[in-house]
Amino acid sequence: MTHNLKKILTLRKEISSEIISKHSLKEIKTWYKGIIKKSNTKVKKIDLSACSNWIMNNKTISHKSKKFFKVEALRVTNSYNREIVGGWDQPILTEPGYNGGILGLLRKEINGSPHYLINAKFEPGNYRLIQLSPTLQATFSNISKAHEGSAPRFLKYFKEPKKNDCKIIFKQWFSEEGGRLRNKRNLGILLNHDSNKAIKIDSDFKWVTLKQIKELIFENAMVNPHLRGLVSFI
Repeated sequence: MTHNLKKILTLRKEISSEIISKHSLKEIKTWYKGIIKKSNTKVKKIDLSACSNWIMNNKTISHKSKKFFKVEALRVTNSYNREIVGGWDQPILTEPGYNGGILGLLRKEINGSPHYLINAKFEPGNYRLIQLSPTLQATFSNISKAHEGSAPRFLKYFKEPKKNDCKIIFKQWFSEEGGRLRNKRNLGILLNHDSNKAIKIDSDFKWVTLKQIKELIFENAMVNPHLRGLVSFI
């Protein structure tokens, strides 16, 4: 995996340096709240038997494409130093190949100051449905378009960095929460876009500074775990 300690230490200085941000922290919060307000997405619970394109049997619940996660059952024995002596049974989510996807954050100099591209992203299980997320947050099943929809936005930068004027600052596998996800990991990537070319973004994306991301983490349930994870090493 690619990482450069000197580069990371340089990035860390952005937190304390006087950097001219494209948007104020107040503007970012107003934008985020506006995204939530105008969103008309509704999520409701339904019966498992009514869940389209998902197949259930005695061993698993899985997608018809055989991609995305599946629900399996595990039996734990001789559990190490846990509250339940001996072990337990539980369902768990398993990704194909145990690899989740790509978590990518794009960095770019804007008006002479480093900024990072974040996304106000909807996920059905999110608290308040929409949270601030990395530039790219996509499972490999989504990347291969197993859902028969569109490719994730900004994917090209992370699949072919050099071809898209980017250099890799950090590239590392991140482990996921193991109480509900079986052996899952995600590939975390931080890229720097070296070109002066403008990057077109949609209204649910925003350029922010590293310091602003760190400050937004202190807001209640606004920044999602993946964005927190990508900036945790800085």
